[in-house]
Amino acid sequence: MFNPRKILIIRFSALGDLVLTTPVFREIKRVYPDADVTLLTSSGFGSVLDNNPHIDNFIMHNRNESFSELNSLIKQLRKEKYDLIYDAHRSLRSIWVALNLSGFSLFQTPKVWSINKRSWRRALLLSFKLNLLRNTVPQRVHLLEPLQQNTTLELQNQTELFPDQRVVTQIQNYLKKNKLQSKKFVAVSPSASYGLKCWPLDYFEILISNVLEQGLSIVLVGGPDESETSQLEENFAGKIINAAAKFSPLESAELLRHARIVVTNDSAVSHLAEAMRTPAVVLFGATVKEFGYAPFLEGSKMLETKERLRCRPCSKDGRGHCRNPDVLRCLKAISPERVFTTLAEK
Repeated sequence: MFNPRKILIIRFSALGDLVLTTPVFREIKRVYPDADVTLLTSSGFGSVLDNNPHIDNFIMHNRNESFSELNSLIKQLRKEKYDLIYDAHRSLRSIWVALNLSGFSLFQTPKVWSINKRSWRRALLLSFKLNLLRNTVPQRVHLLEPLQQNTTLELQNQTELFPDQRVVTQIQNYLKKNKLQSKKFVAVSPSASYGLKCWPLDYFEILISNVLEQGLSIVLVGGPDESETSQLEENFAGKIINAAAKFSPLESAELLRHARIVVTNDSAVSHLAEAMRTPAVVLFGATVKEFGYAPFLEGSKMLETKERLRCRPCSKDGRGHCRNPDVLRCLKAISPERVFTTLAEK
């Protein structure tokens, strides 16, 4: 019976994907409780996993390393003599690492378990609208499949994050300073990594106005250098609180834990919120649920256009240019009234 003592899990990025990988760390420890688990991840993103009790060691690596730097990393990893490599990324870089450590599959150890990226099926859906992903599992479940294939245990796929007491106290003080009560405010994230995922800013303005009329507070969340949050803060001067770029991802997750609900584009914010058991209303435009990133909590809701648009989906991650004559029609078709009604039902 295979019982690895040293396991290397590879997941470099991105922020949302790292959150969705958290079930892997927990469930590997359930299956192999005596194993020493090391995560190889990207510096900058990996800190969202701080304090995770299921990860024994972290290796933070520069995402933009040279080929020689990558090979230097591989030399260091060889010395650790891992029994199992769990490739939860399946990128060219992670494949290169796994192949080198396994002697290009010639050695018996370490074993290599890799996820299936489903890239060709996604490409068919994007390019030809041929949907072979209709019955695909969510990404957090998909990331567990190599482990599930090697155990009879029924694996659990709930995501999780672990802010420490310093972060908990920091956010408590922030709430107190801004006169915010836990579960009495709506968190809004109006930005995304790429433009094809962004619901129109004027729609966010209408939604925020409606929420404020109901006596609820609004807290904006997001990362640095996001023009949408700055514009909304200016337009609602003194009426809303802008927490964007004020906190690390793990600190933002703790803030989201206190929100009543989160309204966000298809971005990492939805995954941070759900990992802290806060429901999210997530707006999908260029992307679709078949890619595996739809929200999953009982109180969460994915909203997408009800119109049949031949151009959708058009991007796997929001990059690119809209090809519809009515630019961003997929997102414009999700009215502020519909989103507000969804919030009112929660």
